[in-house]
Amino acid sequence: MPRPGVVDVAVVGGGLAGWVAARRARELGARVLLLERSGRRPGWGNSMISGGALHAAFGPPGTPPDELLAKVVAATDGETDSSVARAWARNGARAVDWIAGHGGRVVTDGPAPHRAAVLAPVRATEPGLRHAGQGVPVLLRELSRGFGTAGGLVWRPARVRALSRQGELWRLAVDADTGPSWVMARAVVLADGGFQADPALLRRFVGTDRVRLRATRTGTGDGLRMGLSVGAATVHMRGLYGHLLVREALRDGRLWPYPILDLLAEVGLVVDRDGRRIVDEGHSGVTTTNAVAWSTSPDACWLVFDDSAWRTEGRVGVCAPNPYLLESGATVLRDDSIDELARRAGLDPLALSATVGEVRAGRGTPPRTGTLKAHRAPFYAVPLIAGVTFTLGGLRVDGDARVLDTAGGVIPGLYAAGGTMGGLHGGPRAGYVGGLLEAAVFGLLAGEDSAAFVAGGMEAS
Repeated sequence: MPRPGVVDVAVVGGGLAGWVAARRARELGARVLLLERSGRRPGWGNSMISGGALHAAFGPPGTPPDELLAKVVAATDGETDSSVARAWARNGARAVDWIAGHGGRVVTDGPAPHRAAVLAPVRATEPGLRHAGQGVPVLLRELSRGFGTAGGLVWRPARVRALSRQGELWRLAVDADTGPSWVMARAVVLADGGFQADPALLRRFVGTDRVRLRATRTGTGDGLRMGLSVGAATVHMRGLYGHLLVREALRDGRLWPYPILDLLAEVGLVVDRDGRRIVDEGHSGVTTTNAVAWSTSPDACWLVFDDSAWRTEGRVGVCAPNPYLLESGATVLRDDSIDELARRAGLDPLALSATVGEVRAGRGTPPRTGTLKAHRAPFYAVPLIAGVTFTLGGLRVDGDARVLDTAGGVIPGLYAAGGTMGGLHGGPRAGYVGGLLEAAVFGLLAGEDSAAFVAGGMEAS
């Protein structure tokens, strides 16, 4: 589309957070332009390939707000931003109701609490990035269609590269297929996802880029960079949301984004190149994934477990590790001796034997919670890599999705939602409580507050 001149609200990113923000701001009367870097309709980001679960701390979105807030505090070891967590807890059910009223088919998918609200048709947990006809893409197309019918403007492909303030307006520098251009807006919503696909940002904030991306490659941190350029603060930048993958996933497309090894890790032992444990494996798969990424050997960690784990937890899921890893030619070492297993894996036999013995005796460091299955031969070892879906940190916002500066003040007219924002997740164990619901809630709040901000400014003028 040609450059539209001045718009009320410019939304950067056509994922769940972006489309919810754009549609809601347009409903409230704002003239809205959505800019999406991909030429695909309605966009191409992590929302399109997600499983569609709108869970609230692994429970139903209708969980009472006080109970939800307590779960967030516990998951993040008290490091969640209280205003962000409260806003999320209060508005989760409202956001799901809004989605259901705007083209989303919300169903219950099985007895697990975190599957109480899932967008249908439900995505299968299988290798590859299949998305056509699945729940989130169907919803985004409906939001896009309704946005266009209501007079909303869309520019794609259009990658926003820079943001600056010019008087009371924001200037967005855009790379389009027709060449460089720009847009002026009274308010801006940054909703282009995290920085998981940018190695330089991963090294800067997470400490390593030796991970396997299990997402689209559009999450390159453009919104984060733009926010930083205008004085925005960041929060909880080190954490990642992801799962454990077999190391061959680095080069074999059959082995990502599934199968994941989280359930095996919850009953096994995760060790570094020295044969020493690096995490309490019983806490959560996300915590263990971060521990692998943060370790001194992120591409040399191993998962050790026994035959009972391989025959039980190993067979869970549509794409279960047992026998899928074997059928795909991935490394799965098996031996009756821990010492010999260590030698085959390139680990120190004495160190690994000591590690296993300590945990069996209840003296492991760090302490190990949950069930341990590393007792009965034969034993197994699988090489690990952290599979990263999105980054947990981002621009600091308040409970209305308004971006805050480094002094804690609101940057007028600037918002962030979804993977571009931070504050909900984090803490020393990388606590995570729900990505899609975060995007839906703060997309809704950003759309509402940006429309009110524009309306207030126009009334004042």
